[in-house]
Amino acid sequence: MARWRLTEPHYLYTDPDVVWERIEVDSITGRQVRRQYVVPAYFHHEIESDWTDKIAQAVIVSDGHNPGKGDIIFKGDPTPGMKALDDEAEAISAKYKDKWNIPDHIKWGPGEYSSALADYFVQEQDKVSMRMSEVAEQSSRNLDEYMKTQLVQQAQMLKILELLANKSVEPSEPASESTASVTRGRRL
Repeated sequence: MARWRLTEPHYLYTDPDVVWERIEVDSITGRQVRRQYVVPAYFHHEIESDWTDKIAQAVIVSDGHNPGKGDIIFKGDPTPGMKALDDEAEAISAKYKDKWNIPDHIKWGPGEYSSALADYFVQEQDKVSMRMSEVAEQSSRNLDEYMKTQLVQQAQMLKILELLANKSVEPSEPASESTASVTRGRRL
């Protein structure tokens, strides 16, 4: 009899299904079109109207194997926010511990997994932000070096252009005798 107690709020697909219906009016035909979608149900462990066991003040769920009276039968895998109530549930939960991928340094108890995992993600985000600022700073330095290199290159290009311009402006040397006679021969 695999049963769990919810220690955190959950959205669970249940058996029987929870169906949400949407009614639309087709703009061409004017007929109503009904669409139904299977959606998860929301259960909060601290809301009295969600409690399935009023004495224990708890939301008790089962995977469908010998559920207790009033238990909610859910579809899918158990989560870290479900506390196993029997040996079968503990064995099933043990199969998924690796899948849950809980970092080793997170110490959490019932109802604390979400907040502990959120804190872990905030720490990871801080690390990423610090790394991004380092990359931006390094990029800025690289851009400065690139700009200096470009200025040096432009200065060299200007010197080359000045040399070429000066060479084209210089008076040309007198033509040699052989070229002068060839030039005179063409004129005749």
